[in-house]
Amino acid sequence: MALTLIDLDAEANYIDIDASKVPYQFSVKLVDKTYTFAVKYNDEGKFFTIDLYDSEGEPLAFGEPVRYGRALFNVVEDERFPIPVIIPTCITDDGISEVTAENFGKEVKLYVYDRQVS
Repeated sequence: MALTLIDLDAEANYIDIDASKVPYQFSVKLVDKTYTFAVKYNDEGKFFTIDLYDSEGEPLAFGEPVRYGRALFNVVEDERFPIPVIIPTCITDDGISEVTAENFGKEVKLYVYDRQVS
């Protein structure tokens, strides 16, 4: 999925989430690898988590919390993890500061950014 940013004439790519389907899983191709995301909701803590699997169905991460503005799967990095950086955020800056059941997949999306290599 792609969304054109107003005034920036740039394209922002994001991973489409349907919070109404949670818990659910889907596959997505990032760069040259396919991953399976399992999206869940923790009712007690009121937050979303994502489990990540490689194309062979091998688990890479369990229960990664979806936190506004913080990159997913950033703690562990090796060649099995997605190359791009995935950050839950709202690009319209509507005063949103957290991921909720009401805004996840609507205003807050999983935006995909190229990883900066130094």
